[in-house]
Amino acid sequence: MMAANPEQARRWMRWAWVCGLVWWVWTIGVLLVWMAAPALAVSEVEGSAPAIPPADILIYYGIEGLVLALLALGVMRRWRPAAVLLAVGFVVSRVVLILLGLITLDSFRDAIWIVIYGGLLFAFVRGVQGAYSYHWFTRPPLPDQR
Repeated sequence: MMAANPEQARRWMRWAWVCGLVWWVWTIGVLLVWMAAPALAVSEVEGSAPAIPPADILIYYGIEGLVLALLALGVMRRWRPAAVLLAVGFVVSRVVLILLGLITLDSFRDAIWIVIYGGLLFAFVRGVQGAYSYHWFTRPPLPDQR
């Protein structure tokens, strides 16, 4: 459950930070493509434009990506509350997306995304373990508290 040494704890936190950063870059890229799609699309039928997701979904993804990126930065700064909030926030955001019907298991592509979400969650939970392990290694209890 705990890291074997401070270097392993740092490595776990680094992976959580990198995964959070990659997730933020991916989210921003998807948002930019969604917003630019109607302007860049060439339509066969005059007057029809490609469907753009509703504004509330775009806002949700934008805010979620920003919050997870900031929490991932907090993990790299070795803040234990940020590490816990990153893992819990990611789970909560996936549950919200399931309740909205945006995450389903209707196709093979959706199953691949579930695997990706599982990998990210694993990295974020390892970040929590790393943050608490690092704190335990670098701040030993006082001699009179043992």
